[in-house]
Amino acid sequence: MDRIEKVLTDYVIRKGMVDEADREIYEYGFTITAEVGLFALFSLFMALYLHMFAEGILFFIIFVPLRSYGGGLHLEKYHLCYILSCLTFSGILLVVRYSQIPIYFSFITLFLLEAVVYSLYPVENVNREVDKEEDKYFRKKLKWFLVLDIIIAAICVVLRKDKYILLIATTFLMIVITMIMGKYKNRKREMSNL
Repeated sequence: MDRIEKVLTDYVIRKGMVDEADREIYEYGFTITAEVGLFALFSLFMALYLHMFAEGILFFIIFVPLRSYGGGLHLEKYHLCYILSCLTFSGILLVVRYSQIPIYFSFITLFLLEAVVYSLYPVENVNREVDKEEDKYFRKKLKWFLVLDIIIAAICVVLRKDKYILLIATTFLMIVITMIMGKYKNRKREMSNL
């Protein structure tokens, strides 16, 4: 990944599109773009391979806002994050594909997991501290998405979309696990700094 970001940054600097002073910003931007693009490509192929494109889209509709506003585990190395992300996405799709769980059990589990997500908030990243204004904004957005997710789930119950409810509940379970792991990692770092 490092070589690609440097080559692209060198190219845009040579072409006069950006200044040398902005090198770090562009290297970071190219890195993030490549990482997200690689994961999106993997996710697309996995969803198509499993014939679960709609489920893959639903996963991202649920996962991205929760992860963005609730926080969770942040790994230090890209390849570890990539592997964990691929395993998470694939694992959730496979659980949904091969499991038969009663729709109301999934819905009740989802409702309980939503309460756990809200109670675990915030899980901050050491590289991105959140001030009081941001915390207030993130908490408000998280509440909004939790309500939206339960409405989506209720619609799925009415439409008898068992697999979609299971996917939402399983995605919430993964969010809860990563939030707990993130809190543990943060606490461990704080203890080592004492």
